[in-house]
Amino acid sequence: MATPVAGVQAHERPSVPGCDGRTVPGLAPQRPLYHAHANEPEERTAMTKVTQCRAAAAMAVLLTVIALSACGASTSPTRSATAMSAGTRPESIVPAPKSILSAAQPESNGTMWALAGSVASRGLFEFNLPGGQVIGSVSVSNAAQAVAQSLTGTIGLALATKKTGALELLDGRTAKLIRTVPLAAPARDVVIGSDDTTFYVLTGGASNSSVTVVDSRDGRVRGTIPVPGDTVSLAADVQQTALYVLQGNGRVSKISIADGKVTASFVIGNSGRSLAISPDGSTLYALKDTFPTANVAVVDVASESVRRALPAPRDCLKVLTSASGSQLYEVVGTAAYGNIQVFAA
Repeated sequence: MATPVAGVQAHERPSVPGCDGRTVPGLAPQRPLYHAHANEPEERTAMTKVTQCRAAAAMAVLLTVIALSACGASTSPTRSATAMSAGTRPESIVPAPKSILSAAQPESNGTMWALAGSVASRGLFEFNLPGGQVIGSVSVSNAAQAVAQSLTGTIGLALATKKTGALELLDGRTAKLIRTVPLAAPARDVVIGSDDTTFYVLTGGASNSSVTVVDSRDGRVRGTIPVPGDTVSLAADVQQTALYVLQGNGRVSKISIADGKVTASFVIGNSGRSLAISPDGSTLYALKDTFPTANVAVVDVASESVRRALPAPRDCLKVLTSASGSQLYEVVGTAAYGNIQVFAA
């Protein structure tokens, strides 16, 4: 379990060492965000021990809790025009690190890993989902873009520079780096498959995007699947035979993992930001970034139709489902605050 830390240090930008000594050009190395007092022996682990008073000060800086007002109307989806569910409210709003950028699916013990920070300094924060208390944190490369975690505890951290990328695999119990998998293009998103070992990494830019399939057991790349250039998010089906990819214009495509062919395509609205799938594979949740509000389209996979829409704050960044499928998590954040809004799925 990570140790609470205090005092932010700026990141440098040399290379990141891989598991075999190779480096990925342009990626900053992992090192503690904070250092122990000068009269204490410094421990060369992923997390440095600090005093309780410094940890408390850090928590005060890192966490800002605000109450978000409910958001309004939704756009009309195709195939099944459904209005926003009247009176739908989150079951709870849990404080999260401010400047949150991404979050992984909650673990069975109720904790969640979140990626937060600025361009100059970023970290992974482990916090208690029911109460929002930060349990611990560790510095990561300032090139980190997204995070995912398997239920067995492996963290996948997607990194991106201007031209290259990497997937860092970390131990979810300690946040210690296991290995680094170099990628040919910048990584923008990452999800875990239902087998709990396969990570799917969205890489590339608007003109040339693809999904790299990585086996977390040995760090090997098992294949690459072409996807539309403006893909912003993805989810693997339960059988792991197909990927659902969401484009910025609101189109969802189902793509065969075996041959890269598009087998289905439908529109959930006029914009898209994040995509999640229920554990049983029957429902997709698509976050639509519709200014000045946003909403989440609840899509029936079999009929490719929107059953209903859930409200979402304007600053919602990502949607996740619980392991049981009974809850939907909306990850909300700006430089000033962060929280997780929990809805009944």
